[in-house]
Amino acid sequence: MKNAAKKKKKNIFTPAMKIAIFLFVCVLTVATCGIIAFKLAAANADSVVEAVDAEGGINLIVADSGYGQTLINYDRNDDVSDRSIDIDRDDSERTIPGDEIIEPGDDIDVGETELEAPVNIYVTVDGHRYSLLTRAETVKEALDEQNIEVGASDIVNGADLGSSPVPGMKITIIRVSSDTRVEVETIPYETVYVWDETMMEGEYYTLTRGKNGSITRTYTLIYEDGVLVSDELTDVDRVEKVNERIAYGSRNSFSNSRGERIDYTKCIVCYGTAYIPDAKWGYQTYVGERARPGVVAVDPDVIPLGTKLYIECPYSDIGDYGYAIAWDIGGHVKGNWVDLFVEYIDIARVWGARDVNVYILEDQSVDIFALRSDYFAFMED
Repeated sequence: MKNAAKKKKKNIFTPAMKIAIFLFVCVLTVATCGIIAFKLAAANADSVVEAVDAEGGINLIVADSGYGQTLINYDRNDDVSDRSIDIDRDDSERTIPGDEIIEPGDDIDVGETELEAPVNIYVTVDGHRYSLLTRAETVKEALDEQNIEVGASDIVNGADLGSSPVPGMKITIIRVSSDTRVEVETIPYETVYVWDETMMEGEYYTLTRGKNGSITRTYTLIYEDGVLVSDELTDVDRVEKVNERIAYGSRNSFSNSRGERIDYTKCIVCYGTAYIPDAKWGYQTYVGERARPGVVAVDPDVIPLGTKLYIECPYSDIGDYGYAIAWDIGGHVKGNWVDLFVEYIDIARVWGARDVNVYILEDQSVDIFALRSDYFAFMED
């Protein structure tokens, strides 16, 4: 009894029902897989566009067309450093549902609306290569559709921006940028010394402060796609130097034992002796003037005749000989030697022979005899 019931239960689904259930499950499975595949393809397309946007720096736009949803074919692995495009794929022929061959530029009948077939153009820009489908009327509009900006100084090769896109058009956009380089060359000032007759030797005074000059050169640098193609000198600015002018003096002076300032041009250390009138020459001098205190004999090759002098004795036991004039010579007076005229033999003995400083007076117009009156008290003792 039980076996008969089980057998009856197993035969509820007829062979036809089983086949129907199997076919339904297959259809459901295929539909589910199709939906999943469609969603995955759409997500993958979005990720590709986002990757293009992130890497290329250009916000590429995906829009509907007669060929589907993707208008951009992008190959990020191509080397475009030579700014050329090598397209192996032939996009001149495409098919749409219905197996009808569409040529670029043909009209497509989609329902009641006629659409002009998009044109495939190729663009190389910013180190990337793009294949673009567009229905734009001009090249500029096609680039604008994809947010590809062309600067005023950029170079567009392959087409004019105002021209109409044609199938297979290859466009290269070269980014042109500029920069400047400035070079400054310093021109050092010079120091110029100006003699001032009123200043003493060793005195200096700055008349004009020195200032360096300069030459500033400005170069304009032109880059194409980051490569320097031009380096041109475009401006030169020159600032003249100002030489420093310093006044100096050559006047020499010292204070004698009486505190008077003696201005001179040269000092000569000489061997000094004294002489008196003798029986042969008396008071006769070489220049014909009468010998008197203040007249000295010199070597004309060292001190020219007629030169007015001041003779200083650097010893404390005797005073300076004082103002003098070279009017005489002597057979024994050679080189740095002066022989001083005195009136008496005793004075000559007191003087003896000693080194003296002979100063050549700066003012050669003075009356040395008028200046000597106070200098011979020591000789009368």
